[in-house]
Amino acid sequence: MWMNGTASQTANAFTYPTMLELTAEQWAALCASDERNFVATIRDDIVRDSPRLVDDPTLLDRLVRAYQDAKRMGFEQDKALVEFLYVEADVPDFYRKPGISAWLAKPGRPVEERFEDLLAVTRRKLIEREQENR
Repeated sequence: MWMNGTASQTANAFTYPTMLELTAEQWAALCASDERNFVATIRDDIVRDSPRLVDDPTLLDRLVRAYQDAKRMGFEQDKALVEFLYVEADVPDFYRKPGISAWLAKPGRPVEERFEDLLAVTRRKLIEREQENR
């Protein structure tokens, strides 16, 4: 090193700050806050896309609960979580319906893949229904 002695130690103290250590409770609170902010951002997007939901006082709490439930089911990817929350906004507690719940919990494939299958089938049925009504 080009510095030696006290100057080197002082420079290193500023170059390498100590890591902030959090208790398990503090870490959990920080994660919960980040998750709520994530969900609140998605809620804002949902309301922008579906203005009829702007006056729903239960929306944020429903979305937070759905987010937590999705995480417990094994959802990890943001894209799938966002889609899950969009569906929850339009169809409250959709994932608690017995058929959907059983499908999402079925072993063998990741829950996110099962959810994507569910969305694909739903979209196909909607398109078929629209075509029948023409």
